[in-house]
Amino acid sequence: MKKLLIPIIVIILIIAGGGVSYNYFSRGPKITDSVLTKSIDANGKPTATISTTFKAKDKVCFSAKGKKFAIKKATVVWYKGEILTKNKFKVEENIVINNAGYFSAKLSLPEGLEAGRYGVTTYSEGSKIIQTTNEFDVKN
Repeated sequence: MKKLLIPIIVIILIIAGGGVSYNYFSRGPKITDSVLTKSIDANGKPTATISTTFKAKDKVCFSAKGKKFAIKKATVVWYKGEILTKNKFKVEENIVINNAGYFSAKLSLPEGLEAGRYGVTTYSEGSKIIQTTNEFDVKN
């Protein structure tokens, strides 16, 4: 009986481990907790209040947490107006997840951003499915 019990336990542990791995790597978004702020630290973590309204001269910092073992790189796309393909104006590809598990990107122009509505989306490397969406306003 004991000889049969050990292989059964091993098989159950392998199946359970496979199920957990499948859920981690295949299900749900690979990029989460996306925020906009005026500053981020060296790890990509927000250091200022999370915001959805910025001034024209502000630097808009985007930060998102990634599932570290499920994703290595991301693409960040910036939009002026609604989040539509025709409104994209900046694409940042191959942003590498850092050791703290964050992706980050910054948006600013020397002459300042135009007043209006903006958006930012993220994609995991090689995917065309939006992982996160954030919208914000720029006011003069």
